[in-house]
Amino acid sequence: MAKTWVIWALVAILVLFIYLTKAILLPFVAGLAIAYLLDPLADKLETWNFPRWLAATTILCLFFLGITGLFIGITPIVKTQITGIMRNAPQYLENIQPLIDGFITDISGTLGVKVGKEDSSLISQITQQNIERIASFIGGFLSQGMALFNLLSLLLISPVVAFFLLRDWDLLVAKVNGWLPKKKAPTIRIIASDIDRALAGFVRGQTMVSLSMAILYAIGWSLAGLNFGIFLGLLAGILAYVPFLGALVAAALAVLVGIGQFGGDFSQIWPIVGVFIIVQTIEAAFLTPKFIGDRVGLHPVWVLFAIFAGSEIMGFVGVLIALPVAAAIGVLVRFIIDQYLESHYHKDDPNQATNNQKHT
Repeated sequence: MAKTWVIWALVAILVLFIYLTKAILLPFVAGLAIAYLLDPLADKLETWNFPRWLAATTILCLFFLGITGLFIGITPIVKTQITGIMRNAPQYLENIQPLIDGFITDISGTLGVKVGKEDSSLISQITQQNIERIASFIGGFLSQGMALFNLLSLLLISPVVAFFLLRDWDLLVAKVNGWLPKKKAPTIRIIASDIDRALAGFVRGQTMVSLSMAILYAIGWSLAGLNFGIFLGLLAGILAYVPFLGALVAAALAVLVGIGQFGGDFSQIWPIVGVFIIVQTIEAAFLTPKFIGDRVGLHPVWVLFAIFAGSEIMGFVGVLIALPVAAAIGVLVRFIIDQYLESHYHKDDPNQATNNQKHT
């Protein structure tokens, strides 16, 4: 019992330490994630007689060169489209406002409520203020997101952390494996393997799904004539990490931009909605079964709750670690349930069954 309390105390101290240092964890979490994702490639190079340090160096150089090239390639386009959105926002708001006023008039007529000019003006003013606040929030979020990839964290700290972790990954795993209690080690290894399977299945699989959706949205909305379709497609791909809600937010943003661009001409809006429906169908019928399948075992509602809970507790870092924690908790819960179903607490008590037979 004493040993159990020591273990739980160490876990509590670790959780408290992570919470207290959340402000500086981002580059370290990013480095850990990169090392985890690239470890299979390093293992592959080792089978080709690459020293571990050379395998880690080669893979990380190629990885960061690819990320840097992609970043340099899309930054001018994204920057131009963001600038265009901010520049055209007032005109878009003017185009959207009559539709909002008409909607308010129709609703008030249906409900039998008279809305005067002063009330309508006040509602319009409040609506416009809220839209402007949303636009300001999105702009601030995007600027903060870009700041996350500054030279200090992206080009210095995260690569260094990723290199040392990737180089020593097998040694670290072996060291932790040696700390496991002898009697419980096989069970713990099975649980750890299931957690690794869930993590790898979701993170790597969802990354491919999101990248594919970003490309499809960008091409589809651009062909549909939507301004800033490339930027909105990339944003939709990023938001695809959040099940259901991310897709709906991306579609709502695209439709709002479409209404601002085309006004009340819904013949121009339907192609935008059609692209959303087609991409979601492709995602559900092909992308998710292909890249993720049934390897994850994370219910979308649980993923959604984990992301919001992580954001509430630890901000952006919490969002990054929410899915690994959710996967680990999900595996542990399933293991506990399986143990319960196999225990005498769930199955009929043989002694009780014998007593019942005697009484009958």
